[in-house]
Amino acid sequence: MPRGITRKATATRLISRYVKYKKFRIYRAERRRRKQQTTRAQRRRPRSFYGQSGSDSGMSVDDLAFSEPDTEPDLDYEADDEEEGGGALDRDELGEDDEGENEGADDVDSFSVDEAEILGESASTLGRKVRITLANMYAHRYQVPQEPLPRPPADLPHVLNVLKTSHPYRFRQQLRVTPYTFDRLVDKMPVEWQVAIVLYRFGRYGNGASLLDVAAWAGIGEGTVVDVTRRVITALLRQELVNEAVRFPTDGEKESAREWVEKHSCRAWRNGFYFVDGTLVPLYERPNWYGESYFDRKCNYSLNIQIISLPNLRIIDFGYGFTGSTHDATAWKETRLPKERASLLRPEEFVWADSAYPISSWVVAPYKKPLRDIRENEVFNNHVSMLRIRSEHAIGFLKGRFQSLKGLRLRIEDEAGHHFATKWVVACIVTHAFAMQCEAEEKTDDNFDDDPFLAEGLSSSSDVDVEHDNRPTGLEGSSTERNSEGKRFREQLKEALFRSKERRRARRQRGT
Repeated sequence: MPRGITRKATATRLISRYVKYKKFRIYRAERRRRKQQTTRAQRRRPRSFYGQSGSDSGMSVDDLAFSEPDTEPDLDYEADDEEEGGGALDRDELGEDDEGENEGADDVDSFSVDEAEILGESASTLGRKVRITLANMYAHRYQVPQEPLPRPPADLPHVLNVLKTSHPYRFRQQLRVTPYTFDRLVDKMPVEWQVAIVLYRFGRYGNGASLLDVAAWAGIGEGTVVDVTRRVITALLRQELVNEAVRFPTDGEKESAREWVEKHSCRAWRNGFYFVDGTLVPLYERPNWYGESYFDRKCNYSLNIQIISLPNLRIIDFGYGFTGSTHDATAWKETRLPKERASLLRPEEFVWADSAYPISSWVVAPYKKPLRDIRENEVFNNHVSMLRIRSEHAIGFLKGRFQSLKGLRLRIEDEAGHHFATKWVVACIVTHAFAMQCEAEEKTDDNFDDDPFLAEGLSSSSDVDVEHDNRPTGLEGSSTERNSEGKRFREQLKEALFRSKERRRARRQRGT
């Protein structure tokens, strides 16, 4: 008989005998108590109640008060009448069986459990035996023999030992970062294999992101993949790494962004080099924790993430923690930039947004219906789109590198599940921003327009501008006042754009 089954049969037999012993003790105690009550009742009642003295006829109080069963319970003990004395089972009987089956005795005796530590010296002998057996039985994970699961050869050693040095392009396709970026990450977290496993998970979605596939790729167990993922995400979210990867631009970076905006629009627009846009991270199933709040306008269950970026596609800030049903205007006002605008932006700097965001003196959005049908406003919207496309590219680059954000295979059962899903998204953003910095150092520029990850992200991007009826609240000043200031500022930018176009047209005419 297999060892696990023998152990279980032994424990079951001991528990059965222990229950019988307890039932016998309860039976004897109850019988003694009933006899004592009968004796006291006989002393109190008048003699005539029993009929004639010495007669066999009549009803006895014993018959009224307590009727003994015809047979005693089926017990295997020879207990005496003492309340605390009988019913003990010798320790030598642990492996014996009335039917002659004692094959579990060797298994039980082979366990190494300190009886005094578990039970103490006051426990009964039988109770000690039962508890010792149960403790040793549950000390093992499985009660039946387990066969080792054969695994295919792992790909992870090949990626780290061969592709990293000989084929960096294929290494980047596997782990979504260059070997240089990977070494920089490992320097901050000296756990090479664990970092590689998590980067591989970040870069997969759909069936390729299943725990079974990742475990087979890495040559480890599925539970180990989960533990490794949690550890690495915790390390990626350290404050010093987040501050290094996601930060506001320096003066030199701001000047480069101004030059790009001026080149693609006009000089009056050069201070608008910040872009904000929201993106939805779809979930592969409906969350069980407030699931309806995750339902978005595209009929998916998702998370809402706010991304603030520059023309060079670098992410400088982001907002997280919002469910898919949260409007972009509501999520935007809860982010850092609207709350700390005075300390983060200069007075002349402003942000480009889409039509879902409320306009103000420092937030400019395209015209919505019916004003957008006017010819001049349509031209203005087209030029705004030429700038704001960089925001779409920044989000596409992020999702192209870490494609798990195209369909997050995480189950949200409670608040802790929501927090972990949010941390997953934030870890992807931080790692992407850090990778962009390292790759810019490698090639001495920040031009990522020809990066294959950008093409992968844009090819399946579903973030399309949709008109929303915005009624923002919570920012300084009244809504009417903000809208009036925003409209005046937008009209000034439109007039400056047309003046610039007229000057360019005049210069071309003079040149011809």
